[in-house]
Amino acid sequence: MTKVVKLQIIKPINQDWKLFGDILFNIRNDTRQIKNKAIQECWEYQGFSSEYKDKFEEYPKPKDVLNYSGLSGYIYNKYKLKFNRNNKGNYTTIITEAVDMWKSDIKDVLRGDKSIRNYKSDLPLDLHNKSINLIKESNEYYLDLSLISNQYKKELELKSGKFLVLIKVNDNNVKSTLDKILNNEYKISASKLIRKKNKWFINLCFSFETIASSSLSVDNIMGVDMGIIYPAYMAFNNSLHRYNIEGSEIEQFRKSIESRKNKLYRQGKYCSEGRIGHGIKTRIRPIDFAIKRVSNFRDTTNHKYSKYIIEMAMKHNCGVIQIEDLKYISKDNTFLKKWSYDDLQNKIIYKAKEKGIKIIKINPKYTSQRCSKCGYIHKDNRKTQEKFLCLNCEFEANADYNAAKNISTQDIELIIKHYEYEQDVI
Repeated sequence: MTKVVKLQIIKPINQDWKLFGDILFNIRNDTRQIKNKAIQECWEYQGFSSEYKDKFEEYPKPKDVLNYSGLSGYIYNKYKLKFNRNNKGNYTTIITEAVDMWKSDIKDVLRGDKSIRNYKSDLPLDLHNKSINLIKESNEYYLDLSLISNQYKKELELKSGKFLVLIKVNDNNVKSTLDKILNNEYKISASKLIRKKNKWFINLCFSFETIASSSLSVDNIMGVDMGIIYPAYMAFNNSLHRYNIEGSEIEQFRKSIESRKNKLYRQGKYCSEGRIGHGIKTRIRPIDFAIKRVSNFRDTTNHKYSKYIIEMAMKHNCGVIQIEDLKYISKDNTFLKKWSYDDLQNKIIYKAKEKGIKIIKINPKYTSQRCSKCGYIHKDNRKTQEKFLCLNCEFEANADYNAAKNISTQDIELIIKHYEYEQDVI
């Protein structure tokens, strides 16, 4: 299990801020160029591979055409002399991260759903886990960061390529996390340096093994249905208990932001010289602020919702949570346009993993039309968005509860497929 804690760098200890800041800007510039070169190499190799496949009816092996087992090694060797400010460990992490991002993007790029990734000047700096050492002295916390190569160190006439920095730690939870790292309960993972509002922070990643609670049972399954009226409705395979999260909070916030944005757009037509004088960025700054408020609200709210869902699963000793696989849900769904369904699911998955709860994604096909009591499937079973009434056994329930109950059923996909084979689903 990997988590992250954000820490502000207060000051460097063994260098002044001017030099330290210049070094960070220079290695960030190198990082940007390295990553964009890596993406370019991946794109060119993709084109070569496609042509090779057309000609020889099989894809080439990197070791046969590049003399390397993978693209990362090839790119590392090709550009190591040109971009030589980052130390070797960080340089390796930079390239690996870029190649991994390419691999995750490639299908969407080839389909035309996504543009080729282009890294901007404000990108984070990648740090290898061995480039980070946590130190505690006199109740203060420091990070010893290995940042630059031997060659760059010589250019700057420095004795060391390591930089000791004091970090800001006010929260007791953060202190507890850092102490667990120092006690080797947690291990530092590859992390990132970021600059925000003229301040430098480190997103310190750490990992630890998750141990499932002995009270959790894989036979106890929670089903989570996500919909329009309720962002999440929870039901259980072996219990009649149910829980839900109402969407009124989201809708009220959305309406207030939409109203504010529309007002700002109208003001933009006759705004003052102060808002016009510095160009389009100044003119739309209030609108950007509103958009950021939506993003922050979404993140905070989804954290709150996902925490509640996991708490309910733990309360009922569920070792498994079954959720809908988003790839089967139409992008035209109006709720998905209004709320980040994907973000909420990711937070559920993340928190479940931390507690040792298994997540199973299922195809939600017919789960809203199937009667959770008798198994009968018909499109007219769901009379309205809120009401479910089975045409076969007359079972009546909240539609989202019925769907969540179906989702909680073990092997529900196989059960529905078998039903499709046995009967004509209307």
